[in-house]
Amino acid sequence: MSEATFYLFKALLDIFTVGVVLNFLFRLFKVDYFNPIVQGIVRAVDYPSQFLRSFLRPIYSIDFATLIVAILIQSAAFYLAVVAGSITYDPVKISIWSLYSVIILCLKVSFWLMLGGIVISWVASDNNHPAIKLLMQMADSIFAPFRYIIPPMGGLDISPIFAFIALRYLESVFTSFASASGMPYWLSIAF
Repeated sequence: MSEATFYLFKALLDIFTVGVVLNFLFRLFKVDYFNPIVQGIVRAVDYPSQFLRSFLRPIYSIDFATLIVAILIQSAAFYLAVVAGSITYDPVKISIWSLYSVIILCLKVSFWLMLGGIVISWVASDNNHPAIKLLMQMADSIFAPFRYIIPPMGGLDISPIFAFIALRYLESVFTSFASASGMPYWLSIAF
């Protein structure tokens, strides 16, 4: 397999993984499924998860079927690197790397959701565009547990600061785990 073909297929698998991770986060944060952006992404990437979901039901709002699909897609991307000769084949390492890659991707997407939610709340909080409503809804879902612990003080909401600290801590923990397992950074979608 040529290097250009490898990168093309790896990019396509990575894009599909991002869609599956967004589908997982939509279910986790219980977003409005009538939003056209949510419907489009779910329609595009939910077919493999539907099959697994018939065996593996979601627990609370955690959809393990979607996570398994994302891990399998990343495993296929790592296997492409084996076929291209970039890494050696070790199924255990590839599975662990895929798990770390998906977890770190979820954390990175959550970071950008939080950052986007904060910026949008400053400049266009009353806009009714579906993308803005989706971004605000997902960011508020991330901030909700922190707002429960730290209520607004005099109209100032400092819960996002603690959400960023917690997210950064989790990201550094999983990044160090991934590094210790020998995962090549250039191969993971999350780096």
